[in-house]
Amino acid sequence: MNRSILVVLLLCVMVSGFAKKEIVLKDQFRSPQPPIEVFIDEESRELTLDLKNGKENIKVIITDFSGNSIYNNEVKMEGTYVLPLPMIGKGKYVLYIFLDEIELQGFFEINNY
Repeated sequence: MNRSILVVLLLCVMVSGFAKKEIVLKDQFRSPQPPIEVFIDEESRELTLDLKNGKENIKVIITDFSGNSIYNNEVKMEGTYVLPLPMIGKGKYVLYIFLDEIELQGFFEINNY
């Protein structure tokens, strides 16, 4: 009985660990390492922005593949920032991040409701 509970708990931890997916960001100059990492969690509909150094005001824009704006806002951040996106449904999206003079772009997909 205890073994079964342990197995179920481990499976839950493994599944929740894979809920976040990294969004690969590219800029117009194809820099090897953008100064920010971004992850999407499909289950909670949250975007996690992880700024590697310092404080920044960044602009975040999310559009669908038709170009319709889903989110457009400026975020003041230092370190890690979690951006809730309850308005996002199933579909494919384009993420734009404007950081100083750098424009980053990434693509992500939500597969569940």
